[in-house]
Amino acid sequence: MMGLDSAIGFGAAATLTGLIIGVICGLVPLILGLRNQLIRPAIIGLAACAFGGFAGGIWGGLLLLLLTTAVVISYAYVDRQDPFTSRASIDQVNFEESNLDFFIRRMAGLGRSTRSAIHALVRNKAGFLGFLGLLFFFLMTVFGPLFIEYDSSTHMERRTPGASSLFRGPTSEFPLGLDWAGRDVLSHIVYGGKNLIVISVEAGLLTTAVAVVLGALAGLLGGVVDQILSALSNFFLTVPTFPLLLVLASVLTFEDRSNLALLFAALYWPTLMRAVRAQVFSLRERDYVQAAIALDLGLVHIILREVLPNMISYIVVNMIFTIRSAMYNVVGLVFLGMVTIQEPDWGVMIYLGRTKGALFNPKAASTLLAPIIAIALFQLFLVLFTRSLEEIFNPRLRSGL
Repeated sequence: MMGLDSAIGFGAAATLTGLIIGVICGLVPLILGLRNQLIRPAIIGLAACAFGGFAGGIWGGLLLLLLTTAVVISYAYVDRQDPFTSRASIDQVNFEESNLDFFIRRMAGLGRSTRSAIHALVRNKAGFLGFLGLLFFFLMTVFGPLFIEYDSSTHMERRTPGASSLFRGPTSEFPLGLDWAGRDVLSHIVYGGKNLIVISVEAGLLTTAVAVVLGALAGLLGGVVDQILSALSNFFLTVPTFPLLLVLASVLTFEDRSNLALLFAALYWPTLMRAVRAQVFSLRERDYVQAAIALDLGLVHIILREVLPNMISYIVVNMIFTIRSAMYNVVGLVFLGMVTIQEPDWGVMIYLGRTKGALFNPKAASTLLAPIIAIALFQLFLVLFTRSLEEIFNPRLRSGL
């Protein structure tokens, strides 16, 4: 499975294989669009799928294939069951729906939602700026290695005559200067963001998933389940989390940094869980939730179909802030040397800069400032992006109310 993913999955990113996969995926919206005389959506769909495949292999290509095909279908779709949109008389309307008709209708709905999300994203200037900033970091992480080679070796020959160290400030040859080993700082910025961003996103997703599930269960089931989960969350909230994280990081060995995401999720879920629980308590009294309970539609259906859609805006925004918190905590652990030091990594750049004397060398300022500014900008763009996410998932904001 890992070999397959390395060949055509994320391992195929920024390769000719990924581009070919993307172009093949893009043929579907292209052919569908040309068949319905939708030239512009067809070409945009092909370009988007090619980019998705080039950036994310088969997974990026399939995701963009689904979204762009749905958008093309949404332009061409006419609901035959609606006499107003189909312009058919009531006698000509057939209210029986085949599986194919159901699939096309759902794809058209996804396409309309995608178009509405894009419009909301562009309309909010601050959110769109955040999106462009995150897109910049994504492009730098995925495609930057195509243009900049990773500098991992010590270069004694780059030492300036008379200098006491290999640190050097920005020059035309090295825009961000050289670090303690005479290595190009720019190459470490390009290559060092991937692991940190992936771990932070994993931690944010896991923490949000745990908090939402436990909060929904506590709010809907109540009784003993609510009391146990509330008592457990109260206990975790009374514990100073980062010091506990330091202790656990010193005891446990994290050869795989992804395990940090699991540890973060195990410690940071209570705050969001209690907020979700309060929201569920309020939603549980709504008529549609009471009707679903009376019809015995099942706990999973009630959570996924009746409760979560009404909290999705709040959950997504909190997930973004959880990602921010996770990134700061991971960088803090690395800076203090509590986890395995693995290059390239923005946090490791700060740690090595501190241990190698960059704090006391004016020429080493860029060695420390470059990763700090990169982390700060990524955090800023995340916060700005939440402005658009609020409009995308909140119909009231999207409609301008």
